[in-house]
Amino acid sequence: MEVLIGSILILVFILAIYKKWLSPYVALIVVPLFFGIVYCLLTKQSPVAALNWAYDGVFYKVGANGKVSPGTMKSALMVLFACTYFTLMMQVGLFDPLVIAIIKLVKGDPMKIIVASMLTAAMVSLDGDGTSTVLITTAAFMPLYRQFKIKGIYLAVLIALPTSVFNMTPWGGPLARVLSALSLDVTQLFPRLLPGMAVVLLYSLAVAYYFGRKERARLGYDPKTAAKISDEEMEKMYDSVRNNDPELKRPKAFWFNLIATAIIMYMLVEGVANSAVLFLFGIALALVVNYGFNFKEQKDRLAGALEEGTPAAAMIISSGFFMGILNGSGMASAIATSLGNLVPPGMGNLIPILTAVLGIPGLIFLSSDGYYFGILPVLAKVAAGFGVSATTMGVAAMVPLATYYATPLVAWIFILCDRTEVEFGDYQKAILLAGIPAFIIYIIVFILTGQIPL
Repeated sequence: MEVLIGSILILVFILAIYKKWLSPYVALIVVPLFFGIVYCLLTKQSPVAALNWAYDGVFYKVGANGKVSPGTMKSALMVLFACTYFTLMMQVGLFDPLVIAIIKLVKGDPMKIIVASMLTAAMVSLDGDGTSTVLITTAAFMPLYRQFKIKGIYLAVLIALPTSVFNMTPWGGPLARVLSALSLDVTQLFPRLLPGMAVVLLYSLAVAYYFGRKERARLGYDPKTAAKISDEEMEKMYDSVRNNDPELKRPKAFWFNLIATAIIMYMLVEGVANSAVLFLFGIALALVVNYGFNFKEQKDRLAGALEEGTPAAAMIISSGFFMGILNGSGMASAIATSLGNLVPPGMGNLIPILTAVLGIPGLIFLSSDGYYFGILPVLAKVAAGFGVSATTMGVAAMVPLATYYATPLVAWIFILCDRTEVEFGDYQKAILLAGIPAFIIYIIVFILTGQIPL
């Protein structure tokens, strides 16, 4: 019975997300609660048990041995305050000098323009907001792409590719979903992802260089005779960065913001303190240093920055309903046992690779919610039966982010296509061509570093 009801629960949840009948937040609460209550009635338990399972999934559960298992609230708080902190840093202009320095390097060379656009997208995407990355990067570079007749498809790919890498940061939505689905702490997973992230960023730079060489040849660019960009045009590019909420910029606090951010990231990676606590303190300190002892200014800036992280945090919290009911009722274990029996002896160690491969169509067609909350927990249960750790499964589940932005389910991708003047179908082919090698690179790096043991 557990297998049947649990399987229907997962299928209905995925279908509701895919067909857009329910928002992820609603689906994560309503669907499991409905089937949890049905299960309780069929097994002659009080329907209140389903609410208790949901509580365990959201807040915490105390096991028979006294061990406390945290719920999704822990990950949600980290996401909320990490998003808030980096939104605040973007607003005060922490990354503006670096972005402007990158733009200064272009000098009218198609290859330099293309490489600079990739580096700019990487810097801007640090805050985890794809929409702002698209708006800022295209505002700065599309005029140049048009002026020098560079193909807009290259800019579209070079915005999406590094953005997918920074989706692996603790304040990125996918990592938060994986932490929630597998009941992991950010310090258990994020440091293991860093080698892969670094190598794929270098790969993104190589892709930009390759595109640049192709455009040099296609356009017949000769550095000795080519026209340079005028000072006036360069100023327009700088303004596209400076004029993004200029009233919020605090250039005088640049060095403080940079040092504080570096310290917070070091302490987070080293596990010195709880990540949510680190960002909470960082937000408070940043508000005082950047906006002074001004109650209204601090209040308004905090409220504005919180808007970025609140939807993601609410969704992570709601996933506790899904995970709590699936686990508390025994449905997850029953499904995992059934699937585990189908795995040939000696092949259990390949489940992480299978998880990564399934994630390509899973993320593209089911959305990150459908894949990470509907499929990953079941695969993790199966893997646990073969001695594969949740951390290993978490690493494997992040790999398909390399091709994630081929999905039509992320709204800002259509903004990206519109602003780079490309058709979605052409963009989808191009990002898959660039993303599949990145996927392979992730697999190789994580195998070599022992994060995905064979």
